[in-house]
Amino acid sequence: MTLTTKAIKNQIKLKLTVHADMLVYLIVLQIIGMILFAFSGSGSMGRGSVNFSLKFIIYSPAGLFMLSALWIFYVAITLTRKETRREILPYIRTPKINSITDIIILIYMSAFLTFTIMLSNYLLYAILILFTKKEFVEGMTIFNEPKVFFINTVAVFIVSMVIAAIGYLIGTLIQISKLFILVFIALFIGYNSSKLSMFIVNYFYEQNPTFFPFAIFNIVIITFCLFIANVIGSRMEVKGT
Repeated sequence: MTLTTKAIKNQIKLKLTVHADMLVYLIVLQIIGMILFAFSGSGSMGRGSVNFSLKFIIYSPAGLFMLSALWIFYVAITLTRKETRREILPYIRTPKINSITDIIILIYMSAFLTFTIMLSNYLLYAILILFTKKEFVEGMTIFNEPKVFFINTVAVFIVSMVIAAIGYLIGTLIQISKLFILVFIALFIGYNSSKLSMFIVNYFYEQNPTFFPFAIFNIVIITFCLFIANVIGSRMEVKGT
């Protein structure tokens, strides 16, 4: 094992120890979300007549993922905070190693988020069976549609990494100046009201996109955000800011 590999391994262990409590927060957040969605669902539809009434409640991990997305976004920002960097400063060999370990931590956190999200449906089924009298139709799972389940798992991981990478870039820029907060708010509002956002959402996310363009598009975003953040972060560490 080379000195660089050993330094990376030690830094990863240190950062996982520092952020271990964040994993507990994610589990608690997801449990609360599952309990709420178990009784209300993420959507519903129904029909009826004089003699009968039929109502379908849709249970989807989409709402749970939105809560988890806020978590991974916050974790990414905390990695860039000056307080966090000062805490591990004695163990940092070079800015490059620090950047590599930050990316590995984001990958680990996103993988953990993906694992818990994809398993949440099974816990939700258990809650429905034990605490409600509702009858449910099982959706696509690892047992009846393993290929679809695998693709969905990879897709959740990729989107989680996109959110983490964006959070990491935003957190890095905020360390330069708090004015970037206002800039990002303005960009966010402008983007959501633009035709570009409608095209991106419709083409890459909503209208049954094929997996390959979806993956390539998001990997480009991840690479761009992490590259820019690491370039800026390295210069900040060299200057001692």
